[in-house]
Amino acid sequence: MVIPEPKQVALQAGKGLPFGKLRFVHLKGGTHRPILGSLLDPLPETGRDTPDTLVLRLDQSLNEPESPEGYQLGISADHVEVASRGLAGLFYGCQTLEQLLEDARDTGSTIPACRIVDYPAMPYRAVHLDVKHHLDTMQYYYECVDRLARYKINGIVFEFEDKLRYRRRPAIGAANAMSIEEMAAFTRYARERHIEVTPLIQGLGHASFILKHGEYSHLRDDPESDWAFCALNDGTYEVLFDLYRDAIEATPGSRHLHVGGDEVGRLGGSALATGSGMSAVELQMHWLRRVCAFAAENGRMPIVWDDMILKLGGVYLTTHSSEVTAEEAQAVWRENHDKLDAALALFPANCTFMRWNYDEPKLPGNVLALQWYKQHGLMALAATAAQTTWPMFPRNRSNIRAIRDFCDVATTCGLDGVLCTAWDDASPSMETYWRGWIAHAEYAWSPGGRSLDEYARIYRHREFGPRGGQQEIDFQDELGLAMGYWDTALLDEGVRDAMWRTRGRFELMKLPARERPGIWKQRYGERLGQAAVEIRRHQQIKQAIDSLRTGAVRNRRTLRLMAAINDMQIHTARILLAIAACDSDAAGDAERDEVRTLLSQFEDAKTRLLSIFGKTRFLNNPVGYRLDSNHQQTPG
Repeated sequence: MVIPEPKQVALQAGKGLPFGKLRFVHLKGGTHRPILGSLLDPLPETGRDTPDTLVLRLDQSLNEPESPEGYQLGISADHVEVASRGLAGLFYGCQTLEQLLEDARDTGSTIPACRIVDYPAMPYRAVHLDVKHHLDTMQYYYECVDRLARYKINGIVFEFEDKLRYRRRPAIGAANAMSIEEMAAFTRYARERHIEVTPLIQGLGHASFILKHGEYSHLRDDPESDWAFCALNDGTYEVLFDLYRDAIEATPGSRHLHVGGDEVGRLGGSALATGSGMSAVELQMHWLRRVCAFAAENGRMPIVWDDMILKLGGVYLTTHSSEVTAEEAQAVWRENHDKLDAALALFPANCTFMRWNYDEPKLPGNVLALQWYKQHGLMALAATAAQTTWPMFPRNRSNIRAIRDFCDVATTCGLDGVLCTAWDDASPSMETYWRGWIAHAEYAWSPGGRSLDEYARIYRHREFGPRGGQQEIDFQDELGLAMGYWDTALLDEGVRDAMWRTRGRFELMKLPARERPGIWKQRYGERLGQAAVEIRRHQQIKQAIDSLRTGAVRNRRTLRLMAAINDMQIHTARILLAIAACDSDAAGDAERDEVRTLLSQFEDAKTRLLSIFGKTRFLNNPVGYRLDSNHQQTPG
């Protein structure tokens, strides 16, 4: 029941290890004591390898595994040893032991005598913290580091935007932004747990957090839009480089700097760009070469999203659209191959190109893109997603299939790692991301392993306790389906996920007309039928969560939040059925009062949800906060 799944587990003869038997820690090979979990940390150190001792051995000559993150774990009735070539491997071996000890404690069983040999498929396994629309408490971010390290995640890409208190450009940081000192302390804490924090400061596009301010509006590529910088204005780089310097100081000792670069739109609108005669791809690469040179001068390896480069090269659609067949993708790449090859001279040699695909990473064009990078000696990483733009709760089983598939593709293509993004455009609670993030930890370490159903069962076991793995239904799958109904059940037009999808335009359904009773029920008959299904689904979810909460040994806060989401979302179905009862000649005050009661109950449910949500999240922007003028406006 260990996540991620170990590579090799061999059972041994002899008795196993009961919980509570270990009494000491012995350090060998010149190692220092690693950060240990709650079960191992209380063990005192001893200078001898005696019975009932956990031995931690740092051994550079260890042949198997060769990875410094790999480890050997041997367990017998009165002795446990973790051996590794690196400190990270010792740390990860102890994380595996912690999970095994949890199971022994929670089930009253012993850990079988065994030998585990384990190592990651990819050296870089990161998640993405997107704080540009909100902030959680620093305590919660520290808790996230502990939780990520438990599952052998070794990187965090922290997307700041205006949530860092910039020293060099103070007007850009929001009033509630984190200080550089706070982030530096957080970075050191994460590194002690073998997690590297990489700052992400959006550069060419997604620059509204900078260009919305009047003092920087002269740097716009389009004077009417705060979306993108002019790539040829030297002032662009004076501002960006100051932000990069502050971000570097906020993440001391980290190796990378993510410069963004995605969804820029139509470059070339400024007077400087128009007068230059440069193409959009030349403008994009001019910006990229300058920011990559800055990164190199400051000891950082730059990372960039690659969609604009592929779009300007004429091949992006093949990486993104399932409507493009394999034959069509091959034809597009043959047609544009020379164009991309000709642009190679513009590609910075020190840059890592992050190929993102959140839904269908096995598309032929996506694989062709990764192969093109490898063939031309360019560094590439993959990016999948645990959360895209879904409100309240992730859909599609937390996107686990796509996460698994991209980890598999990345391994096959020989990439060095995968990032699992978690976009906050619809600002759900971060607690809803974890099933996807932990799936990323599972499949980035061991791609092609467990089935999705098996993973989901073990995830519930690990996160909530043994009772979670015994449940007949997956309440999170069901809650995702319920939220799909909630998204649009009250709408006649548009969608209600991230507002930018329809620029905030959607149309609510009309109420029944008294002079035409029954017409409304007829029009929305299918939706009303589904409302009855959703009410039954809500009860199943509630029963599953309530049952789990009585036996949960971990993460009760997560279960409280999901119960509150479930109790809030069902009011949509209940209100629809109550309105239907009013669509009749026989309807009277009792039916109309029922609608009013349900609306009041919805407000109560929303208040309860916000109360739980607000335990970790700052729910409001500071007084005077200025929103971007054209959020998510990405022409082209």
